[in-house]
Amino acid sequence: MAVFIGEMAEEPVNVNEFQELAKRALPKMYFDFYNGGAEDQYTLKENMEAFHRITFRPRILVDVSRIDMSTTILGYPTSAPIMIAPTSRHKLAHPEGEVATARAAAACNTIMVCKRRDLTAMLVQRAERNGFKAMILTVDSPRLGRREADIKNRMISPQLKNFEGLLSTEVASMSRGFLLPHICI
Repeated sequence: MAVFIGEMAEEPVNVNEFQELAKRALPKMYFDFYNGGAEDQYTLKENMEAFHRITFRPRILVDVSRIDMSTTILGYPTSAPIMIAPTSRHKLAHPEGEVATARAAAACNTIMVCKRRDLTAMLVQRAERNGFKAMILTVDSPRLGRREADIKNRMISPQLKNFEGLLSTEVASMSRGFLLPHICI
């Protein structure tokens, strides 16, 4: 039996409900960091509109008692055609940060995408030593964009410790009176 919190069941069943749970659980500035985008959030809005244009073809009168979403990506099996995108600052939401996300990806038999060139080189070497078969690389911006919600919230990101000992986690002062790290992992 589902327990309802407000108008939502305790167990989320769609993306909007996960988003609402995050909004309730996280401090406002951290929720806004995850939920927002840079500048006027143009790219964020375009991405959301593109996502809403995706439709699924309904299957009527088809046996769905055994659904298998597994597939292969780069020749390796995964539980579904879903991957965890390269994102940062997981410790704003969970004390174990990216480590917890990596564990969740492994438990779900899916792929977690990481970024950072110098860190990636170290991770590639470690992955090779540990028998990993594939890695995904990104080439996006090495710095955060001008995130207006972060400015309004006077966002100060806590020290990054997920890769303590592998790279500097110094925080540099930026314009507009808020702080951003030298690194973005």
